[in-house]
Amino acid sequence: MPLVSVIMNCHNCSKYLPQALDSVFQQTFKDYEIIFWDNQSSDNSGEIALSYGEPLRYFRGEQFLPLGAARNAAIEKARGKYIAFLDCDDIWFPEKLETQVELLDSNKELGLVYSNSYVIDCTGNHRKYTCFDIQKPSRGNVFNELLLSNFIPMLTVVIRKEVLDKVGVFNPKYEIAEEYDLWLRIAECYPIDFIEQPLAKYRLHSEGSSQKNTALSYPEVLQIIDYWLNRNPELKRELGGKIRRRKARIYRAMVLTAIRHMYRNRNTKSVREFGSLLKYLLLPRH
Repeated sequence: MPLVSVIMNCHNCSKYLPQALDSVFQQTFKDYEIIFWDNQSSDNSGEIALSYGEPLRYFRGEQFLPLGAARNAAIEKARGKYIAFLDCDDIWFPEKLETQVELLDSNKELGLVYSNSYVIDCTGNHRKYTCFDIQKPSRGNVFNELLLSNFIPMLTVVIRKEVLDKVGVFNPKYEIAEEYDLWLRIAECYPIDFIEQPLAKYRLHSEGSSQKNTALSYPEVLQIIDYWLNRNPELKRELGGKIRRRKARIYRAMVLTAIRHMYRNRNTKSVREFGSLLKYLLLPRH
C-alpha cells in the first residue's frame, strides 16, 4: 500500500491541471498514489489525468458534488497512511511530501502538519506575500488560536488517515468552509505542527472556487464559530473579546462584499442585501 494518498478533486480545470499533476509526479518522495476525482468535468481534464498513468487512480462521479462531499468520495478510495490535498490549480514544490512525512514520522502524536505557501496569480507570477504573511501560523495545541483565525492553507495539509477515522471527514453541511470545520475538529483532539518554508504555490484567480464563493464563506465561518462557543461556554469567557473582534471583521467583510455586488449587479436584491448588513458597520473595531 502507498504511504501517502494525494486527493485531487477536479471540475473543468484543464488550464492548470498539467502543472498540478507535474508537481506531484516530480516529488522527491515516491511512495504515494493520486486519487483523482473527476467531479463531472465537461472539458478534457479527464483525458489529461488519464494520460499520466500510475500511480494515478482515476474516478469520475456520477453526479456533481460540492467540494467537501467530492473530497470525501475520494478519501473513501484512499489506501495511504497519510492523506494530502492538492487542488488542480495549485502547485507543490518537489520536497513537499518528503519534508512533511519526515515530520509526521518523527512525532507520532501529531494529527496534522501544514506549511507556508507562496501566493501566485493566474499566470503563475508571485504576489508579494505568502500565506503566513496573511495569517500567522501556530503549532501544538492550537484550537483556541485556530478558532480566532484559519491559518492552515488547504493545499499544504497532510493528515494521518487514522485521525480522519476518529474525527470524521468533511461535513457536507458546509459548502465553502468545510476545511475550516475539519481543522478545528482535528485541533480539538491532536497537536498540530508546521513547516516554516513555503512548500507550495496557491493560485489566486477569479475562477477559483474560494474566490467565486467568498460571500458564502462568511456565514459558514460564523456558524462554525458559534457551534464551538455553544458547545463549550468556557470559550466565551476565555476568548470573549477576541471572538467579538473576529466576528466584527467578518461582518465588515460581508458588508464590503455586498457593496461590490450592489455596484456590479445594480438590482433590488443586491441593494437589500447591502441594507440588511449596514448595522454591522457599527460594531466596535477593538
